[in-house]
Amino acid sequence: MRPLISSMRTRVARRPSVPRKTAASPLRVDGAPAALSLDIDANGSPVTLQEAEWLVCFVPGLRRQWWHRFVHARHKHVFAMRMVDEQTWLVVEPWWTRLMVNVLSFDQALHFLRWAAAGSVVKVREAIPGRGSQLRGWSNCAVLVSFLLGRSYRTWTPNGLYRKLLAEEDAQPVDVPRLLIEHVGAMAGEAARRAVGLQPGHEPVPLDRLLFRLGRGIAGSMLPASVIGLHQFAASGFDRSSDAADVYWAKAMERAVEHIRGVLEDARRRGEIHVADCALAARQFVAMLRGDMHLELLFGVRAATPPDEADIHAHVESVVDIFLHGAAIASRCGRVL
Repeated sequence: MRPLISSMRTRVARRPSVPRKTAASPLRVDGAPAALSLDIDANGSPVTLQEAEWLVCFVPGLRRQWWHRFVHARHKHVFAMRMVDEQTWLVVEPWWTRLMVNVLSFDQALHFLRWAAAGSVVKVREAIPGRGSQLRGWSNCAVLVSFLLGRSYRTWTPNGLYRKLLAEEDAQPVDVPRLLIEHVGAMAGEAARRAVGLQPGHEPVPLDRLLFRLGRGIAGSMLPASVIGLHQFAASGFDRSSDAADVYWAKAMERAVEHIRGVLEDARRRGEIHVADCALAARQFVAMLRGDMHLELLFGVRAATPPDEADIHAHVESVVDIFLHGAAIASRCGRVL
């Protein structure tokens, strides 16, 4: 992962808490059986956790509130989120009526990140065991996020918390479009590895089976919800979304096209196919793999019934058959491309 992305993941704490293995360390609840005794670490926790880095997002309101006139124009609310892995994000969003803590897919996280881009984002490391207190009184969004991070700041406004966090030595302002471009690059690289895992010429595989295996990988890399969300982001007109689209195309789809081109050129040298332009044929093959299935997902037509393994298998088999054999009767035109 890129530096900005990789540093968002959970890290080892600077002052790691080593579990205490002493006679006094087992914790026993009164009245509970001895089997329920627990070892606790130096922070009094039954597990030793690592400090994580969070994106603290200071954002304008989504709905007009009477008190908005009294707070910062772009920092009317604050929430926090962090990446668990390339496909999964965690969000902590203080509402008026509840504290929302949810795991998000990448396409869901994009909505929060686009909201965050309208304000300011600061990357900070949480403190374990922390210095916050439950005796803060009014638990608004700023207080709850400060408590999440283990901070003891006496501020009740999002902008006040923003100034406090930004003054910390290790705090880093985050450029959300750049963050997404780097994340897209990492996702594209992984998609390309899945799509073109079989190198041409390494084993004697019939052309139709080789194209099916490659096509299955390419189709599988284009249809997950996270990739569909990425395509929707690229088409959204969001600031620098075209840069993200360029990165994804260069690192994922262009590599897939080049791989297919190499397979077709090898087959042409063996006399298995007659193709004048293998690069053009490779692009056509990838476009056929995308097909209506990808467009239906992109526009939400199949949001309730995404394709399963059987659907993708049948789709790729059909694409390979039409690509190699065409739609005409074989006895009239021959089975050549």
